[in-house]
Amino acid sequence: MFENFPEGLNAYITTAANGKESSWGTYCAPNDRVNGKNMNTCLGDLYSVNWMENSDTTNTKKETLNEQYKQVKKLTNKSVRENPL
Repeated sequence: MFENFPEGLNAYITTAANGKESSWGTYCAPNDRVNGKNMNTCLGDLYSVNWMENSDTTNTKKETLNEQYKQVKKLTNKSVRENPL
């Protein structure tokens, strides 16, 4: 996904999986209910959901991006990749 990402942008990229594997699904059946209805699918991937839930529960003005990454990586017990640029 990030193979041709321009260099020198002072960016830090993380992703749940590499280009040859799927990310680990979460909020799958029976935990895939929206407004009381089962969606019969996974509603997110574990890494992204952990990132969003961390953002919802952490003061992101005090937690650095690196601290957030380390916390989310610790919570994600399936695949996680990083590529600092």
